[in-house]
Amino acid sequence: MSDEFEYRPKLFDIRVKPPGKDKARKGERTCEWDGCVSKGMCKAPQSPDKITDYFYFCQRHAREYNKAWNFFHGMSEGAVRSYHDNIATGHRPTWNMHRNVRGQSRNTSGFADPFDLAKDAAFKQEAAPKRRLGRLQARAMDDLGLDHNCEGKMIRARYLKLVKQFHPDANKGDRSTEERLQQVIRAYQILKTAKLA
Repeated sequence: MSDEFEYRPKLFDIRVKPPGKDKARKGERTCEWDGCVSKGMCKAPQSPDKITDYFYFCQRHAREYNKAWNFFHGMSEGAVRSYHDNIATGHRPTWNMHRNVRGQSRNTSGFADPFDLAKDAAFKQEAAPKRRLGRLQARAMDDLGLDHNCEGKMIRARYLKLVKQFHPDANKGDRSTEERLQQVIRAYQILKTAKLA
């Protein structure tokens, strides 16, 4: 090929800029540290109020500046605590979920609040989650005469009461309640296997 060839794009040039041109512009700055004549290639924030305005230092002086720089310098202890508390919300305003803008309590009947975010006592009583039981567990609860949401202590107490009631020894040897006793024992074993009792 000859040296006379010159690239001329028809629409626009898609070639990438040669490396080093931007670096040359950054390198033109000198270090802003007093008495330093090195190139200032490292940025350091000027103050907490002007976090996007920078000093340009050489690497050695940027390291010294960063060691001595304190974001919270001049702030009171309460202001520092407030700053740390507001970090979670990105320093944006927030509102209390329990009350609406006018300060009235919200109507919580329209949504479920399992984590009690609204902190509404009346809602706590309404929102008791119903336990979903399988067919066998539901039948076992019915055999023991219990509500499907009752706790393990209540299941054990009811089981002991029914065993004492239907056991032949408690009925002077009468075996007419033995079938009901077997039903109670079977129901309790099902609930115990399901780790409900």
